[in-house]
Amino acid sequence: MTIAALNSTHVLRSKILKWMCFCLSFVAAAFTYFNVFINNFLVLGILEGVFAVYCFFIYITVSSKKVRLWQSLSICLFLALLVVFGSYLAAMKNALFVWMLVLPIAYYLLMGVRWGASLSCLTIVLEGIVLFSKPDLFPFAALNLGLNLSLGYLLIWVLAHVFESSRENSYKQLQNLALLDPLTGTGNRLAMNHIFETELVNKLGLYTLVMDLDFFKRVNDVYGHAVGDKVLVAVTQILRDTLPDAHVFRIGGEEFAIFIYDCSFDEAKCSAQMIRSSIEAHPFLIDDQTIALTVSVGVAQYKSGETLKYTIKAADDRLYEAKRNGRNQVVMPPEDVVMLSDLKKIS
Repeated sequence: MTIAALNSTHVLRSKILKWMCFCLSFVAAAFTYFNVFINNFLVLGILEGVFAVYCFFIYITVSSKKVRLWQSLSICLFLALLVVFGSYLAAMKNALFVWMLVLPIAYYLLMGVRWGASLSCLTIVLEGIVLFSKPDLFPFAALNLGLNLSLGYLLIWVLAHVFESSRENSYKQLQNLALLDPLTGTGNRLAMNHIFETELVNKLGLYTLVMDLDFFKRVNDVYGHAVGDKVLVAVTQILRDTLPDAHVFRIGGEEFAIFIYDCSFDEAKCSAQMIRSSIEAHPFLIDDQTIALTVSVGVAQYKSGETLKYTIKAADDRLYEAKRNGRNQVVMPPEDVVMLSDLKKIS
């Protein structure tokens, strides 16, 4: 699996928004002509013309740039406005209200479950107020219209909600399988790559720690792999308790990587030493066995333009330096590395 596959929901919604806007721009343009020159609904026709232009604008924008929430939301709200306002202006025989049956599907496909449910609820309330405030429901009987329209809308709403909820849950489960280490629940290498490339947009003050449990093979040899696994889980909990805001990844058997960000050189050094001392001081009581552990840590500071591979290698080189120097220690970058405080002074 690649990083692109982790953004499948975003890619799907981008494609739906793009081609829905493309189609709606032509549909709205046709309705503009029809309502301005034939039905004499000048206000509605002008609104539909504006909507046609806006849809084409969003289509062009989405084709060249990343989709933003406001784009999908504005299309959904504009479309709902046209349906509700059109139902208010037009006679019942024009049946503009039929378009509202399409709206829940559009909401859920473009916006997801939370927004889909909210917008669907808002639409049915507004459309209900508009329709049943009309003095003349001819040629539809009020009761039949209300029942058929409400039940049809609710059925489509439920189906859209169930489908999108199931799709989002399946996506989250697959994402967890792809990103999480099954033993410790930390991120794996793919998760590390994903967070480095997509979530850590501003990498100023980013430090990467690579740590390795000293002589961990002895634990597996003496106590067995089942005990070794429990020790790894306990170590993971120590890392989370010590650095609750950091990103923790298991990248090897007993090797972990940690991203700490928005910090200075001294803060990164303190964090690394806290990890080392916490593990050294912790008695690992596993199945009535008390196990003592130490850890070696290598630290690298992110420099502008560096790749993750280079950053990890820099931290890994310092990790091996810590091992060569006797283990149970932290090796940092050279002291002349530009620190976050210096960067702030420069800016």
